[in-house]
Amino acid sequence: MVADAAEEILGSLVTSRAGRDRGDRYVVIARLGHDMVLVADGGRRSVQRPKKKNVKHLILHGVVPHLAAKLARGEMPDDEEIRRVLAQEGGETPPVAAGTGS
Repeated sequence: MVADAAEEILGSLVTSRAGRDRGDRYVVIARLGHDMVLVADGGRRSVQRPKKKNVKHLILHGVVPHLAAKLARGEMPDDEEIRRVLAQEGGETPPVAAGTGS
């Protein structure tokens, strides 16, 4: 993954492409080193209990600007906000495989 892309992943809409949660949509809420992130869906995976995912196992759909700005300020979005974003976006943006530098 390119360094710029690594910085821009916070607040991104993603789809899991590996594991039991394959096909589930999330928002990236934190980075854990170079290749791991924490994701939440506002429901089963709340911001209080996020899922740890390898960036290679995610499909990126783009950054949600207001969530990215909130996370950059050190604030955590609430579960309702994440659910609302996931419902509104619905997979309309073209996916980019994470870890490809695209």
